[in-house]
Amino acid sequence: MRTSVPSPTSILLIEPKKSLALQFRDLLAMFVPTIPSPQVAYTLQEGSDFLSSCGVSLILLDLDLPDSTGPDAVRTLRVAAPQSAVIAFTESGSMDLRLEAIQAGAHELLHHIPPSPQELTLASQFALARVNSSTMPSGSTPSSFSFAYSPTSLQKLTHDLNNALTSINGFTDILLARLPEEEPPHRCAEQIKDACDRASLLSKELAGLSVDPSLS
Repeated sequence: MRTSVPSPTSILLIEPKKSLALQFRDLLAMFVPTIPSPQVAYTLQEGSDFLSSCGVSLILLDLDLPDSTGPDAVRTLRVAAPQSAVIAFTESGSMDLRLEAIQAGAHELLHHIPPSPQELTLASQFALARVNSSTMPSGSTPSSFSFAYSPTSLQKLTHDLNNALTSINGFTDILLARLPEEEPPHRCAEQIKDACDRASLLSKELAGLSVDPSLS
C-alpha cells in the first residue's frame, strides 16, 4: 500500500541542461507520483527569483551553472531558502567540488548522474531529515515528504544501505590509518567517516519505518 503525502511538497530543480532536467522530472514522477512536478530553473538567478516568491521543501542543484558554480551557488540558496533541503550534484564527478558543496551547507549529494530511483530517494530522505531535525522541536516527527515504498522494500533498502556503509567505513578506516594526520586527504577521510556515522543513524530511522504498521 502506498503511503500518502500529508501536506503538499514542492521541489525546485536548478539544472541548465534541458535533457537532464527532463530525466530528473521523469524519475520524480515515476517513484513519487503524488508530488507535483518540480519547478525547473536553468540558472541560479532564475532559481533565486523563484524562491523570493515561493517556498519549496527540496532543492536539487547542479553545481555547474552558467552564472555560478560549486559552493557559491549552495551558499546563495541557503540564504534565499534557509528552510529548504539542498541536494547538490555534478556530472563532472569532481570530489573536490562535492566536498566544497557540503562545507558550504548542502544537506546531501548525488554521486551518479542521472541517479537511480533508490539513490534519489535516499538522498531526499536524508536531506529532509537533516532539515527537519534542525528546525523541529524535540520529539516531533518529520512528515513533509513520504515515499511509495512497502515495508518489505524498505527493509531491503535498509539492508543494502547498511552493507554499503560497512564497506565505506572499512575502506575509510584503512585510509585514516595510512594517511598522515597533517595531510589534507586525512581530513577528507575524516569527513567521509563522519558522513558514514550520520548515514548510519538515518539508516536506523529508515529501519523503523519498515516496521511501522501504518505503512502496511
